Amino acid sequence: MIRKVDFLIVGTQKGSTTALSNFLSKHPNVIIPVQKELHFFDNEKIFKKREIDYKLYHDYFEPKEQRFLSGEATPIYMFWKPAAKRIFEYNPEIKLVFILRNPIERAYSNYHQELKKKREFLSFKNALLAEPVRRILAYPSQSRYHSYIQRGYYTKDIKRMMQFFPAKQMLFLKNEELLMNHGQTLNKVFKFLEIPEYNIIEQKVFSPYQYPPMRNKDKQWLQKKFSREIEELENLLCWDLSDWKN
Repeated sequence: MIRKVDFLIVGTQKGSTTALSNFLSKHPNVIIPVQKELHFFDNEKIFKKREIDYKLYHDYFEPKEQRFLSGEATPIYMFWKPAAKRIFEYNPEIKLVFILRNPIERAYSNYHQELKKKREFLSFKNALLAEPVRRILAYPSQSRYHSYIQRGYYTKDIKRMMQFFPAKQMLFLKNEELLMNHGQTLNKVFKFLEIPEYNIIEQKVFSPYQYPPMRNKDKQWLQKKFSREIEELENLLCWDLSDWKN
């Protein structure tokens, strides 16, 4: 009998999912594929077929011994609307890890990622203003590359996951926790995954800062845009997000 994947790091993009995945890969009881972001549950070609070939997915995790947990990090799973149902149908017992970042900082980091990959040519402010039009152009699909604001509305994505999975199968972290309290945060993840604590040498969580600071006008615009979202997230997760509001 093929053992299914045990956990997923489902988001958010630019929220330190790569760092968390790398740390977990060093645990002796965890298997994480060398290739990050397998993009299985957001692959529309795979799920258009009548029969889903999960062997394509499981091959990334072989060989897998009984004492190992397997998992992967594809942050678009949180954002991609059909993914929650697909993940549930694949393994209703799977555990989900969410690592969230201030949506204002996330949007700016996402923008510079797209610039670097030459998928963006507008200024930051113009890219934000163009996002609604780009969403229409991508319809009926979601915009994968220009969702700077939409990917920051975490509450709607989390609530969609909550329709399928109970709270005991979801762990929510702030990426600041991984940066400031590395060992404590990893132990929280180990406890959630029910594996022994393991001392992983601390490394840099974030890549070196390589782009200019955000303009105050753009930051203030985004603060207004996300103010209600941050309050809703505080209520949903019982978090104090006062540091995200300033």
